[in-house]
Amino acid sequence: MNEHTDQNSVDQPDLGDKIGGDVSETSSVLGDAYRGELDRETTWRERLDQTTTWAVTVMAAILTWAFSSADNPHYVILVGVLAVATFLLIEARRYRDYDVYRSRVRLFQENLLAGVLDPSQEREHEN
Repeated sequence: MNEHTDQNSVDQPDLGDKIGGDVSETSSVLGDAYRGELDRETTWRERLDQTTTWAVTVMAAILTWAFSSADNPHYVILVGVLAVATFLLIEARRYRDYDVYRSRVRLFQENLLAGVLDPSQEREHEN
């Protein structure tokens, strides 16, 4: 640890110590954290859906135009393939971020909500 980190930890009390004593504050903080992670997961899922929609729309438009007349150049289909490849690269990057938020939400569900809703049952763990 560096000197700056050590000084901050000495000067500021630990937030967990403050809210750890009151169950209502703890459940409120955990509820807010869960809703925040769920919102992030939903936002990233919507971004994935938008990327897929754009890829399908662009390719459908290019195919429609390319085959609408014999005079239209068919090499435009290659442009469509490049556009779809670009959308796939964007979607792959977005899916990586989405998976992080999905796993965080799943962590809350497995380790917090499952125990609260039915404490007598054993929890299943994903491998």
